[in-house]
Formats: sequence, C-alpha cells, structure tokens
Amino acid sequence: MTELSVSVSVEDREGGSRTVVRLAGEADVTTRALAEVLGAEAVKKPRLLLVDVSGLAFIDSAALHQIVQAHRKLRADGCRLELVGPSPAVARILQLSAIDQVIPVRASA
Repeated sequence: MTELSVSVSVEDREGGSRTVVRLAGEADVTTRALAEVLGAEAVKKPRLLLVDVSGLAFIDSAALHQIVQAHRKLRADGCRLELVGPSPAVARILQLSAIDQVIPVRASA
C-alpha cells in the first residue's frame, strides 16, 4: 500500500485565485490527512477548490465521503469544488459511485 501524499497551493489566474489540493498515492479509510486538509481549505472559502487526483492509484468510499463533505460545505458557502485528472481506475470508481454526477470532474486543470 502506498501512503497518501497531500500538497496545497494557491494559484493566481485570470479571473481570480484558486486553491489546488494535489493527492498522490492511495486515499483510503486509514487516511486522516485528506479530511484535515480538505476541512482546513473549505473553511477558507476559496472561490474554486480543485482536487487534483491525477496522482492517485486508488480511492475508497471513505476518501470519497471526505471529498463530498468538502464539496457540500463549499457549495453552501457559494464556492465550488472540482476533481481534476483522474486515472482510468479512479475515474471508474467516480463513475460507479456516481460522484461524477455530483461533483464536476475535469481531465486537466
């Protein structure tokens, strides 16, 4: 099993800044960092929070739950969360769980 690596950056773009949370490794029930980082970033109320999942080899329902919670919090505050760059395996999990019907998924940032 590969441990989850999480990094956060704020990017200034035309039209405003956005926060990018990059995930690499495996996001599963044992991963506490994901909930902590997403919670901390959601309370900052960024206009757009991109969760770059391109580095994930695996994601389970517990990690998806954390992402959905952050999405709901941000949406309630008038902000957005989007997922970026899922591998075919992660994209399939997003599709099977119907997360891709709730949270926008982009091929790239």
